[in-house]
Amino acid sequence: MNDNNELVEKIILKSKNKIAVSEFLEEDTTMKKVNKIPKMVATIIVTIGIMSGLVYATANIYDKIWKEPQKYNWKQGVTEEEKKKCISEEDAEKIGNEYLKKIGFDDQYITKLNLQKQFREENSNDNIWCLDSEKVSMEIDAITGKIKFVYISSTEYEKPHNYGITRQEARITARELLEKYRPEDMEGEYELVSLKRNSENDKSAYIWYADFYRKYGDLLNENEHINIGWVPTVNGLYSLDIKNDKYEGNEEKITKEKAIQIATQKDLLIEKDRKIVNTKAEIKIKQMNEEVFLRENFTEEYENGILNYEKVSDYEYKIKEDAVFYETEGRVRKVWVVVVEYEKESKRIPSYSYYIDSTTGEIIGGNIGDQILRDYSIKNDPYNLIEK
Repeated sequence: MNDNNELVEKIILKSKNKIAVSEFLEEDTTMKKVNKIPKMVATIIVTIGIMSGLVYATANIYDKIWKEPQKYNWKQGVTEEEKKKCISEEDAEKIGNEYLKKIGFDDQYITKLNLQKQFREENSNDNIWCLDSEKVSMEIDAITGKIKFVYISSTEYEKPHNYGITRQEARITARELLEKYRPEDMEGEYELVSLKRNSENDKSAYIWYADFYRKYGDLLNENEHINIGWVPTVNGLYSLDIKNDKYEGNEEKITKEKAIQIATQKDLLIEKDRKIVNTKAEIKIKQMNEEVFLRENFTEEYENGILNYEKVSDYEYKIKEDAVFYETEGRVRKVWVVVVEYEKESKRIPSYSYYIDSTTGEIIGGNIGDQILRDYSIKNDPYNLIEK
C-alpha cells in the first residue's frame, strides 16, 4: 500500500467510520481479477447461470455523468449567436405584461426591455431579459421565458398606520404567498427554511422575507427555491426570487466510507503540502459545478480568488480583460458532501467540501469551506424566526 493510501486509511479510521480502506482495496483487486476472465468464458458463465435459474448478486453499472467543464470567454454583451437562442422581445414583453396582471398591477405595462448577461452572478453565462414598468422591475430567463426575479418598491403600497404583524402571523402569510406566487411547474412540497424581517422588532418591520426549498423526504433542494419579500398587512409583493433547477432523484449506491476515500484521495493530489486533521460527510442535494476542476488546475489563483479577477482597490475587484471561465452542466444530484479540514494555517482555506455523486462515485463539484456547517447555519441563524 503506498503512502497516499495509508494516509487515506488513517483519515477514515480517525473519522470513526465502520469500513476500512483496505476492504475497498481488496474489493478493487477482486474486480480486476474478474475483469481478466476471457470474454468467451464470461459469456458461458452468464449463460449457465441464466439457464439453471440461479440468481447472482451483481453490482449495477451506472453511466458516468461528469464531463470536463467547457471553457468560454466572458463577454459583457449578448452575442448575435446567443440572441438566436433567446425568446423575442415581443414574447418577453407579453410574458411581462401577463405577470403584471397576475401580481395585481392591472394598470401597468412593460415600457422598457433589455437583453443582457445575468448581472447578479458575474461568472454566469446565462442571458436574461430585464423588464421595467413604471412600478415593477423583473427578470426573465431569456431561453425558457420563466420569471426569475421581481422587485417592487415598498413605497408603491399604501401601508396602514398599524402595519406590524407577529412572527406567527408572518409564518402563515408566507405559506399563503407561496401558493399565490409559485409557478405552475414548481410542484411538490416546499419547506420554509428562513423567515426574516428588516427590523429588530416584529411590529416595526415593514418588509418580511420567506425562503422556501423543495423537499424530497428528509432532503432539501436549494436549487428549487422561492424567496418572497412582502409588505405586511397589505401583503404587497416586494421581491420574488425563483430558481427551478430540478433534482434528478438518483440512487444512493456509494457508502459514506467510500465517499470519504474518494474525496481524500483527490485532496491529497491537489493539496500535497497540507495535512488533513478531520473529515465528515452527509447526504445532500447539490448542483454540479466546476469548482474542484478549477482548484485542481489553478490551485493558488482559485484559493486566493484571483483566477479571473484583478484587484482595483482594497475592497474592489474587476474581471480581467483576458478572463476565461469554465462551466458545467447544471445537473442537480444526490451527493455525499465530504468536508476535509486542515491544520490551521495563515492565508489558506481552513476546509474544503467535495460533492461525491451518490450513484456513480464521481466528484461532480465542491466549494471552499464547510458546506455542511453552512447548511446547518441557515436554519440556526439568530435572525431566522421560523422556530422562534
